[in-house]
This record gives sequence, C-alpha cells and structure tokens, in this order.
Amino acid sequence: MSAKKPGILVVSRGSNANIDTAAEDITTGHSQIKAFDVSNLTSTSQPYDFKSNGRLLGWGLRNSVGVAEEPLTGGIYSVENSADQIERDGVDIHQNNPGEEMNYHGFLNSSTENQGGNYGYPFCFALWNTSIPDLGTMTIGSQFTPSQNTSINDTFCAAERVPPRLTFQAHMAPLDIIFLPNGTEAFVSFHGSW
Repeated sequence: MSAKKPGILVVSRGSNANIDTAAEDITTGHSQIKAFDVSNLTSTSQPYDFKSNGRLLGWGLRNSVGVAEEPLTGGIYSVENSADQIERDGVDIHQNNPGEEMNYHGFLNSSTENQGGNYGYPFCFALWNTSIPDLGTMTIGSQFTPSQNTSINDTFCAAERVPPRLTFQAHMAPLDIIFLPNGTEAFVSFHGSW
C-alpha cells in the first residue's frame, strides 16, 4: 500500500516459467507490476482483473519479488529475480548471467513518466559478467539477448527496453527492498545463489 497515495495498492505478478514467452504479450498480465485504487471498493464491488484493470507501472519484469515506495518522493522501485540456465549463441553463460535487477517505475501521482515500459523479459536480460560471446560495446547492466536474430538482438534490447537502475550479481535472488525513512539509502535482502 502506498504511503504517499493512500488507497493505492501496488501488485507484482511474476512469470509462469523460467522463460515465459507469454510475458511478451502485454494482454496476458504475466511479469507485470500494476497499481490499483482500492479506496473506493465496497463489499459489493467486483474484484479487479489483473490482466485488464489497474495502472501499468511496468512489464517484462520476470519476477519482481520486492517492491517499495521511496518515502520522500514516492518513487516506486522493484528488485527482480532474473532467469536461470541462460546460453548466449549456444555458449553456457548461466553461472554469471543474467544479472538481477533493481528497476524504477515512476510515481503513483498523475504523472506517467517512467511508467508502462517494457524491462526486457523474456527476450532481453541485464548483463552481469562481460565474458560472453559477441560482447560488442556492452557493459554491466546493458540489455542483451541470449540468441540474436534480425528482429530481436542486442541493438533492439538497448533501444526498445528499459535498462535496470542497478544490476546485481547473477542468481543472488533479491527478495525485498526497504528504504530508510529519510530515503537516503535502500537495503536489499538476497536469498543467495541456488
């Protein structure tokens, strides 16, 4: 529940699989974060349908377990568990890629700036270890695709997907994000590698 915008509930829905191709279709509701106004619900109100209701804060978010509101500005942040068993052009890179992510989703006020964007999943991922085939000019946090083709490639990921604000080591499994009351620091808890 938002402290800055009372009555607004932020909900994260994860993927249905390690690589859930249905998440590429925005209408499925897979791998999305949405905000719902629950202040006007009554005992006779119909329940919200996650797929078709709510304000889309972001999609292409594989498994954003931790979601938090920065206490001073009200900015919404999430920490995401990325995919396992990734290969790049047929080379196993899963031990050190992809990185886990901290993402930013704007504010719950009337502004839609930084909202509704696609953060990459299921085709683009955050780079953690740069020892991958065909690195090019990518650096830690750049968006890459495991298998490049003419329509989905690293250029597409960089131009069409929202990169993370921070990238964490692969498989650290961030579970929560909590801000200090003055908003100067955020603490992220990690489950740790499998």
